[in-house]
Parts: sequence; C-alpha cells; structure tokens
Amino acid sequence: MPTGRHGRLWALLLLLIAFTSVYLLVAAPLVNFYAERQSVLENRRMLLPRLKAAAEELPGLRARAAELRAAAGTWKVTLEGASDAIASANLQSRIEELAASVGATVSSAEGLPAEVRGGYRRIGLRYVLVGPYETLVKLLAKLEAATPPLVIDNLHIRGGLRADRRPGRPETPGLNAGLDVYGFRTNENPVAAKP
Repeated sequence: MPTGRHGRLWALLLLLIAFTSVYLLVAAPLVNFYAERQSVLENRRMLLPRLKAAAEELPGLRARAAELRAAAGTWKVTLEGASDAIASANLQSRIEELAASVGATVSSAEGLPAEVRGGYRRIGLRYVLVGPYETLVKLLAKLEAATPPLVIDNLHIRGGLRADRRPGRPETPGLNAGLDVYGFRTNENPVAAKP
C-alpha cells in the first residue's frame, strides 16, 4: 500500500467507494421501500372514508335491489290474450282508454298483421288521432309509459283546421297524427326458422 499523501488519497477514495456501495446496496433500497410503504398507507388512508361511506350505503342498496327484483317479477311485459285477435282487441281498448284520458279523438283504427319475433308475436294497430299538440304529446307520453310496454312506429303529424261538430262553433287549429302501435304477445307455438 502506498504511504504518504498518495496513500491517504487512495484510502479516502476507497472509503468513499465503500460508503457509496453501502448506500446503493443497503440504504437506497430501504429508503425506496419505506417511501413505497408510506405511499400505500397514504392511499389506504384516503380510501378509508370512501369505503366506510360505501359500506353504510350497502344495506339500503341491497333492499332497493330486492324491491326492484320483486317488482320486475310482477311487471307485465306481454299483452294478454289467448289469440292474436283477443290480444289485438285488448291493445285497442287500452289505447282508446289512454286517448280518452288525455282528450285525444281516435279517427280510425286498423289492425296490422301479427309477426313472429323470436319467442313473441308482434301485435300492431294503426291509428289516426285528432287533437291539439299538447293532447297528442300527452298521449305519446302515456303510450311510452304504458304497461305492458308498447312500441310507437311510423309517426306522422300534420297540422290543419278541424271543424267542431257542434252548431255555431268555429273551426279550430288541430293536428292529425298517424301512428302504428305495437305490443308483444307470448308465442305459444314458436315456428322453427326455415333454412
């Protein structure tokens, strides 16, 4: 080993290399490990209030889910009737009830041919309705919210004057609306698709 000033420099250099090696091999990984653990703990501390709030909501959410399941089991999704004609008549009376409840006048109703759609039969009626704008909008809203669900298609609205049939009454502005309304009935005899 060199002595003197040269030896001291080499000794200092070796000591510096030894400290750097110990820092890089032992201290730096420990510092990184502690920093990672601190980050994980901080994330958990921030997440804790959210998890507590979610845990407090869970019983209410479970009760609501059970309520919705029970309601879905009793909700009608298909038209009632042993045949297409009976289901069509039920659909027609339901739509006429809805129209009367909002003050719309049914000018004409026409049955549409039933179509097989998967395990269901689509029953349709074509209507021509007369009434003011607000009345027709209310009827469309009632049809959209009806149980069993109904589908509105081929909607045409035309404006014009309509005559009040009572003597001495003037013609008033109104709308004529043509639309197809469909409901679905369970298909008891599903036909296999043709190849």
